[in-house]
Amino acid sequence: MAAPAPPRSPFEALPRHTATSILSYVASDDWLDFRLASRSSFEIVHGGAAAGGDEGSESLWRLALVRDYGFGGADDDEFLHRAIRTRARGGVGFLSTDDIFTAPNLFISWKHWRRIDVCIHPRSIIGYGRPRQLKSIPRSETIVGPHFLRAASMWRKIEQWCDDEERSGTLGREIKSSLLPGKPLEPNSDGGIRIAKTSAFKAVNAFYSGQRDPRAMHATAAQPRDFNPFSGLFGGFQAYNVISSMRWTEPDLDSNHRCGGEPIIIIAQGEMKAIVMEIGSGQLYFLSDGNMARKLVATPAAGEIDRRTIGGRIHEEYKDAVDSEDSILRWFEEHADRLHRNFYSVGNIIANIPGNQTLHSILRYPTLADTANCSRAVTRGVEVVASAIFVPEMGMFVYSIRMRLLAPEDGDGYVPPEERGFRGCQLLSRHWRIGKSSPNSDEHSVEEVRGEGVIGFYPLLHEGGYTNYEDGEYVQRPSQLERGTGYFSYQSCTGADSPGFLEGSLQFRPGSLAEPSGDVFDVRVARFPLKFSQFLY
Repeated sequence: MAAPAPPRSPFEALPRHTATSILSYVASDDWLDFRLASRSSFEIVHGGAAAGGDEGSESLWRLALVRDYGFGGADDDEFLHRAIRTRARGGVGFLSTDDIFTAPNLFISWKHWRRIDVCIHPRSIIGYGRPRQLKSIPRSETIVGPHFLRAASMWRKIEQWCDDEERSGTLGREIKSSLLPGKPLEPNSDGGIRIAKTSAFKAVNAFYSGQRDPRAMHATAAQPRDFNPFSGLFGGFQAYNVISSMRWTEPDLDSNHRCGGEPIIIIAQGEMKAIVMEIGSGQLYFLSDGNMARKLVATPAAGEIDRRTIGGRIHEEYKDAVDSEDSILRWFEEHADRLHRNFYSVGNIIANIPGNQTLHSILRYPTLADTANCSRAVTRGVEVVASAIFVPEMGMFVYSIRMRLLAPEDGDGYVPPEERGFRGCQLLSRHWRIGKSSPNSDEHSVEEVRGEGVIGFYPLLHEGGYTNYEDGEYVQRPSQLERGTGYFSYQSCTGADSPGFLEGSLQFRPGSLAEPSGDVFDVRVARFPLKFSQFLY
């Protein structure tokens, strides 16, 4: 005769939907204890049959994902099922973009998010048995699952760009190999800040946690021939004697850095500048030790920040409140999106050094793929591509002018020598129209600038490349830079007192200045914008 079934508790005798409703007022960790009481309790928490979840148990774990891991507003069940497997401790990193998966039910999804939570908050674990419980962590410091999924998507874009040699060349491999393994980081582990918004920081650093600094690696030893100090993840620029490359910094959680009295973490550094995160708010700021030194918001909210230079200082006016909680994540996402959309190119950060591949960098000047910020014009087969960036530490717009004589393989705009009337042509002079907006008028004030050559250079263009000549020598001999392939490019700058535009023309002589073969002609430089960036790098 079979043993009688154990008596059911009053709770288990309740209708299923009533029991589920009551459990919704209990902490998710306590459900794990409750499920051990009996088979009925287990089925309330996990569903019946093979414990694959049913409508009642799925509603419980949907609530847990919303309440514990920030999936609020996620009506898409497919999104709620997305989770990330943690990796074993060691050199492979904490999380990987390869470990995103779709969980078979919402409990499995919650369980994997909880594992990440436990790894990041080991000091908050109560007990050593299973299931282990977490102490109450301030809501502002708990992990937010969607932040981690966004970080995974962001890092996947960067990985794909690095792996694509057509876009990143050898620099992509160099940058990817410099990335440090991800870590479960807790910036406020001592609880020193009452309210700290750090989930987005934890998400970004869970996959990778900074770049190795080649300057530190070769500080005492002789630098190798292929040493490249400009392989920063966030790229750089060059203008005159200023060369800057922004590198992602390994987080130093033991430092006591402060800005305006607020604890900060240094996120990235370049010449005369740094990007920092306030631990309390999560907001990213741009700090500069140049002439324009001050704290500027590095990531805006939806909307815009109105920036102007007044009395030699950059002033900001917020058109919308700054949403700071995911500031670092939006900053990384913006950069990854620009790489993904080919808005940046890779090249020598110091222009016109033929054949030198040791100074390659992500060049921050917008490319033709960024149609809103880059212009192109072709005149008699001479192509000019132009764009500008805002450089807060200089208080300047730095503009890049790239010119070449198109070859047949270059496609649109090519003109054969017999039609254009020359085999090569040499730059003689320039004429710029620089427009700046006025705060009290819709009109632009326009300044006209004329001068010989460009920053002392007089390049002679031929199909496929150029020969460079320096000031005073263009009739006699090439400069030390000599011949190069592709574009001849140069950078210059103009004051960032207000947004505006730059356009104009370059004057070329068919043949060469020493041996002319025709009359001087104008090559158009199409208008491109001079504007304050919303995201600062």
